[in-house]
Amino acid sequence: MNTVLLITGILLLIIALVEGLWTTIWVDGNSAPITGRLTSGVWKGMRAVISSKSHKALSLAGPFILFLTVIFWIVLLWLGWSLVFYADQSSIDAKDGSPPDLSDAMWYVAYCMFTIGNGDFMPKEDGWQLLSSLVGLTGMALVTLSITYVLQVVSAVVNKRAFASQVTSIGQSAEEFVLKQWNGKDFGAIELQLNSLSGQLAVLDEQHMAFPILHYYHAADYQKSQDVAITILDDALTLIEFGIKEEHQPAQTILASTRNSISTFLQTVQSAFITAAKETPEAPKLVKLTNKGLPTVPEQEFHHKLEEKLKDRRKLLLGLTQNGAWEWPA
Repeated sequence: MNTVLLITGILLLIIALVEGLWTTIWVDGNSAPITGRLTSGVWKGMRAVISSKSHKALSLAGPFILFLTVIFWIVLLWLGWSLVFYADQSSIDAKDGSPPDLSDAMWYVAYCMFTIGNGDFMPKEDGWQLLSSLVGLTGMALVTLSITYVLQVVSAVVNKRAFASQVTSIGQSAEEFVLKQWNGKDFGAIELQLNSLSGQLAVLDEQHMAFPILHYYHAADYQKSQDVAITILDDALTLIEFGIKEEHQPAQTILASTRNSISTFLQTVQSAFITAAKETPEAPKLVKLTNKGLPTVPEQEFHHKLEEKLKDRRKLLLGLTQNGAWEWPA
């Protein structure tokens, strides 16, 4: 028996199972170490090759990375078992009695994993027979988990785009979002809308934690971009909280709850995907609200609060939009 091949095969098996199970089952952490680096590297490579304005091409990144991730786990498992069987020339026997080479071992392991055996090779001893059964068990288990993972990711992608559409349908900039809510006297039913958006964002935060690959699903349409929608929503809250006179603001509990939901989401994606931009993004235009008759605070007071309380937060939001290949919504 070739000990080096055996140890290498076992290590590959451990890596394949850890990477697959970690990413698909453990919902409280990011992707497994190698999987996370692989997906991040592919995304950065595609960003380097594809123009930031080619949103249709970038929208293919998510499905491609998801497909590549699943193939990566399966190939690792396949190679690992192949090396384990190839390490011992007496592990399998061909019909013609010839000793198996590496391609024979890979062929045997493949049809054990996917239950398409044709009887060309047979395990020689009881121990290898049991191990062959384990090959089938691990193979089918990983494939089943992968299929379930793919379906869950696709469902989460639908949720993030539905959230984005709900925000951008109200306004495609922070100023427009606020103006659409003002009815001439107050902000009407904005509390119900913010409560709904806050709940959706809490779900998205948990889904991003469970399925980090979600961040690489780029929307081809500006109105369905989650990164843009979060930026619009946060700047709209900034305009209301710091730009509108206090007596005309909605309930502070609703504003704080929505703001906290955004903060939690930013913490989740910052831990794995994004870094704050070096520059501060353009401030929302308070004058647009003033010109429409909304009861705003003095411009200088508004900008002072932005600089004092939200400078770092807005840099992080700009980093989010830039990483997602979008420009700051103006």
